[in-house]
Amino acid sequence: MRLSKYILFALLAAASLQVGAKEKHVFGTVTDADGRPAQGILISDGYTVVKTDAQGKYSFMSNPEAYYIFYTLPADRQIPIRDGIPCFYKKLVRDSVYDFRLTPRETASTDKFHLFMLADPQSQSTYHVRRFHSETVPDVRQYAAKIGGRNYAITLGDIAYTQSVINTNYILPLMKEEMEVEHFGMPVFQTNGNHDQIHEGLALNEESTTPMKRYMRMFEDIFGPTDYSWNRGQAHIITVNNVMYDELNSSGKYHGELTAQQLNWLKQDLSYVSHDKLVILCAHIPVFKMANKEAVLKLLEPFKHAVIFTGHIHTNTIYRHANGITEYNLGAASGCWWWSRCSADGTPNGYEVVSVDGNKITNMVWKSTGFDTSKQIRIYRGNSCFGGSYEKFQLPWDKKTILANVFAAGDGWKVQIYDGNHLLGDMKLMPVGDGKDFIPSPTSSKDWWAIGYNVGVVGRGHFRNSHRNNYCARCTHMYMYRLKNAKAKVRVVATDPFGNQYEQSHIVEGNALTDFQNIYSEDVPPKYEPSPVW
Repeated sequence: MRLSKYILFALLAAASLQVGAKEKHVFGTVTDADGRPAQGILISDGYTVVKTDAQGKYSFMSNPEAYYIFYTLPADRQIPIRDGIPCFYKKLVRDSVYDFRLTPRETASTDKFHLFMLADPQSQSTYHVRRFHSETVPDVRQYAAKIGGRNYAITLGDIAYTQSVINTNYILPLMKEEMEVEHFGMPVFQTNGNHDQIHEGLALNEESTTPMKRYMRMFEDIFGPTDYSWNRGQAHIITVNNVMYDELNSSGKYHGELTAQQLNWLKQDLSYVSHDKLVILCAHIPVFKMANKEAVLKLLEPFKHAVIFTGHIHTNTIYRHANGITEYNLGAASGCWWWSRCSADGTPNGYEVVSVDGNKITNMVWKSTGFDTSKQIRIYRGNSCFGGSYEKFQLPWDKKTILANVFAAGDGWKVQIYDGNHLLGDMKLMPVGDGKDFIPSPTSSKDWWAIGYNVGVVGRGHFRNSHRNNYCARCTHMYMYRLKNAKAKVRVVATDPFGNQYEQSHIVEGNALTDFQNIYSEDVPPKYEPSPVW
């Protein structure tokens, strides 16, 4: 088999580095602000995890490819902030001594807090950054002020949007500024995504033997480690980089996987965590799509309160793994890559707010950017036609067929339909197809309203080298009901597993060409001066 020049380059580089690579002895002391030793603090280089002794000391041999020495933030200590972002790490340099000083929390530790989960902000240009600045950031701040309490944010990867061989990593510092504490209103912890890389061979870090490590050095320089953990209340929160590149200089050739070294690090990290704790694993690529998902799930199995949050696909999906662990694959903060205000499955641009009390998640709400939390459902009439000048999509049913897109619904949700105050019955979740249908059919579970806008009105898939399949995603939360009376006063009520009820009675119907304002007004993005996409 003939090797490509990039694979050959990688193998040669790896071989040369393996010869000279040596482990490095690192050690240090962790103390509290008053100088007293901090015992039991986890210290790591992303490969090995150790715990400080009674004198607050640690010592181990660091991996040759390690980039940082960092600690797992204890629940009863402050989150250290430097340049506006959490800083619990020190870059590995020529020194061997890495000391850390922890600061107690100013107020008593609490088991209650909120996590703002943002998947795929994915800004490719300064225009996108301005939309994130003027839409997402103020929405997060306003909602956080409304719910009060202690709030923390976690991105789920793809902060920027490198495409093909075009690197847009210059956006990362701009996005960092937007997510600094003074702007965002809370500490933001980051996850590395496949679009957050540098894909030019000359820009790669030559000290690493693998494309995955070499691609992400710029991300690490801006945001810190990509595999790390931290604690709040009774929760242990872990972030891993599960983007595995198959060869150098190719942004599209990757898959979801954790290396053997990462799995070993995760195993070590979890070995110090009590099995009654809430364990939250965050990654970019869905775990249910990972090549070695079974190995990850096995490590999480002992924790009865384990849960997974991922992004990457830009749709809302609740996935129940075979061992009972639930994975929430979240819709994107950028929706359809900032072309509108909704993702391809009809979910509005937004983020998930997760409420934690002790070792349990007590509430989850999809917060649509720019809308109240009551906005959770969109209803369609079965004979509607959606689209615009580029393309139109005619639904194949009649007026008696009612479709309801319940944005965050899935396992444990109940969706009912009423005629006024009279309960007609439960709406049925539509089976999810293979996603290859690009014309509405009776078995299609797609949101043709969202497709009608992104493809038919905006024109995605029709120009600028855009691919229509990215804007015609499957919808895993589309419900259907067949009315006996087409004139029924339809009201859809959805109840989530936490007891929250949402309802909607407005039905979207009609041709988008003649009813543009009524149907699509909420998805017209604000106007800004044009900005180049480099």
